Amino acid sequence: MKKIVIIGANDFQRPLIKKAGEMGYETHVFAWRDGATGAGDADFFYEISITEKEQILEICRKIQPDAVSTIGSDLANITVQYLAEKLGLPGNSSACIENSTNKFAMRTAFQKAGIPVPFFQAVSVGDRVFPESFPVIVKPTDRSGSRAITKVYTQEELEQAITQAAEQSFENRAIVEEYIEGAEYSVETISYKGEHTCLAVTKKFTTGSPHYIETGHLQPAPVSEEMYGKIQDTVFRALDALEIRNGAGHSELRIDKAGNIRIIEIGSRMGGDCIGSDLVPLSTGQDFVAMAVDTAAGKPPVFTEKKKKVSAIRFLMDSNDLKHLQELQKEHPDKVKKVVLEGDVEQAQITDSGSRPGFFILQTDTMEEMEELFYHGPWENPLRELPVTPIQKLRFTGNGRDNAETAPVYNHFYMKREDLLPYSFGGNKVRFAQKFIEDMKREHCDSMIIYGNYHSNLCRILATLCFQLHLPCYMVHNTEDVKEDKETENSRIIRSMGVTEIPCKKTEIADAVQKAVDELREKGCKPYYIYGNTRGEGREWVPMEAYREVYQEICCQERKMGIHFDYIFLASSTNATQSGLLAGSLEEGDERNIVGISVSRNETRGKQVIARNLEEYAQMHKSSLPQNFKEKILFTDQYMENGYGTYSQDTADLIRSIYRSEGTPLDMTYTGKAFCGMVKYLEDHQIRNKNILFLHTGGTPLFFDFLEEYNL
Repeated sequence: MKKIVIIGANDFQRPLIKKAGEMGYETHVFAWRDGATGAGDADFFYEISITEKEQILEICRKIQPDAVSTIGSDLANITVQYLAEKLGLPGNSSACIENSTNKFAMRTAFQKAGIPVPFFQAVSVGDRVFPESFPVIVKPTDRSGSRAITKVYTQEELEQAITQAAEQSFENRAIVEEYIEGAEYSVETISYKGEHTCLAVTKKFTTGSPHYIETGHLQPAPVSEEMYGKIQDTVFRALDALEIRNGAGHSELRIDKAGNIRIIEIGSRMGGDCIGSDLVPLSTGQDFVAMAVDTAAGKPPVFTEKKKKVSAIRFLMDSNDLKHLQELQKEHPDKVKKVVLEGDVEQAQITDSGSRPGFFILQTDTMEEMEELFYHGPWENPLRELPVTPIQKLRFTGNGRDNAETAPVYNHFYMKREDLLPYSFGGNKVRFAQKFIEDMKREHCDSMIIYGNYHSNLCRILATLCFQLHLPCYMVHNTEDVKEDKETENSRIIRSMGVTEIPCKKTEIADAVQKAVDELREKGCKPYYIYGNTRGEGREWVPMEAYREVYQEICCQERKMGIHFDYIFLASSTNATQSGLLAGSLEEGDERNIVGISVSRNETRGKQVIARNLEEYAQMHKSSLPQNFKEKILFTDQYMENGYGTYSQDTADLIRSIYRSEGTPLDMTYTGKAFCGMVKYLEDHQIRNKNILFLHTGGTPLFFDFLEEYNL
């Protein structure tokens, strides 16, 4: 009977043990008992460490195997090469194993072969190294499994990172190398007598900086045929440089935005994480593990007709992943091909690949179907049911002599208190957030990109909501709108919610959004940018829907109160609230005036945005707009008071007055400025004896910023 020695018995080695048995081999497996889940699949199991080469060799001389093999472990691969050489079995050379298991030797081999490599330097603890630039990656020279990998941004951080990496290294050394930008992929190959075949290209997802622990893999990777050819050519050259002539190969690389391919590292073995053992056969129909057995025995690999499926693995990193798995098992059991759960997901302390508590594997017929299953949107919407906010009659009359019984009444003022919505200090942005989360659920998005600055009520609310729902949140921070660099109540809340900030200038917004999208996708997330594409277009209808509904709410309140509001005034910034109210007004067919007091945009631009919003909303709902609908767009920039985030003494005085007379807080960025603008608008247009509704859109934390500067 044919015999095979297999080094290693953890869950990633089990497919090799099982496959060899199916192929008629008597399996002799060497590993520590702890974690050796494949021990029960072996014909003979030897409780010996995979590093005890001489002891294993002594037993192998008695076994007289026909092949020796492993998958997914550099450490085991060293022992495999040693045994194959001593026993006269097929395998790769000792130089090949040195080059493919030691990162410094690998970089040196690439350099000699003319393959582009980043700056690199091997160091020991205490050595001084001065990289050409930062950031750099520091990792052990001779370990796999994402152990002690750190992205380092400054010279001061370097020493500790080197120490941590060297402590994990068998030779007590670390490699410092230039950080390579770009999306990360792996390439699975099989070689026989120096002839290489590419079996699959895999998209890799990691936790990102600083430790880059794999969170999932998708196969085939979504790359063009042209790029696939470039990847194959580059990897084959690298395999030759490392002298990989027989057996499986696992190459890791990055592709930057310009299409440049840079090799990260290559192993003369199958990849771990079930990439070769499970994903390759599921997506291509090729039996990669059988090929590894055949080449280890000196036989050519057997190829079958290639099938085109999609497969993926997701690692259980937190309770959300576990909940995702449970839903898939319930709703799509036929798509779940494998589940391994080895630890407590809730309590897991994940520091490297070995500490991940489990995973699941999916297979679908199409990439579109995989997109639906691989990602999961928010599990709940804490804002699912929002109350009707009250309309408050104000004592304010607009005549400049508030509360004076003998003063003439210019207008009758009411205020709809959106600031009383019961979430994160309230405001119209709570309704936006409600609709954004519902849209995320529909699109299966599991992370959010927000935009604004530290005065932004929307950023405060969305950052809080993402924190509550355990959704990664990136904030594209426009640093130009607000000139002063001081802490605000909103900024304190936003920062405490753990957002990842990407500061940028106005001209850099699209690039910053794309950077956030790229980073989240590299982490295996499906990001949701609240404004649509990188130009901020495509999702205007989401918050509009919220205020179309609020308009209906206002109409109902009017009927109950027995009143009709002639004007609705509001602070208008992104124009979504005003657009939604106008959509509701046009739907009702009434003649009410809805006036937006701009706090940021100029009048021409604001009217253009509102008109476009209404047109797209009507198109989406297959409705028509009246020919003169643009005449209903009342939006003015006459009261912006030198721009966003700035305010006049008139606004400050009015904020103080309204609080004293009504007990209602306004803020200097949005509602205070808009209320002041409303009063001036009514005066400028000689509007008298009308029922005026002011929409209080929130901003309570900003009111407390006001209190830091002014006494009431």
